[in-house]
Amino acid sequence: MIEVLIIKVKEIIIIIILFTIIMLISQSSKNQYILKKNLFLKRFKNKGNLREKLSERFSYSLMGDPDSDIKIGSWYSEIELREKADIHRARLSKYGRSKMNGEMLYVGPKGGVYKYNSDGKKKYL
Repeated sequence: MIEVLIIKVKEIIIIIILFTIIMLISQSSKNQYILKKNLFLKRFKNKGNLREKLSERFSYSLMGDPDSDIKIGSWYSEIELREKADIHRARLSKYGRSKMNGEMLYVGPKGGVYKYNSDGKKKYL
């Protein structure tokens, strides 16, 4: 009778040990999943930062050259349109000229903005 009880206790201990091992493995795989998920989110956020950095570099390159064309279209977001309009205004005030949508615009002596017609005459806007 005691031998049977000892065998049953040994079986219960083995079952508890196996259950504990399974729980530890399960917990470990959950932690790895969470770590991978966090790593993926960090990489995704960094791509957003990269996009912002590229946008800033592009904006600075546009600011430095008034002869480079700024394209403005209805498909751009409001934020992009405002940024490009601000760059255009800054170039007009800094250099006295700026090219937008293929047309060179100039600032007159009294502050008015004009462009040249096909006849070569100034047309104030």
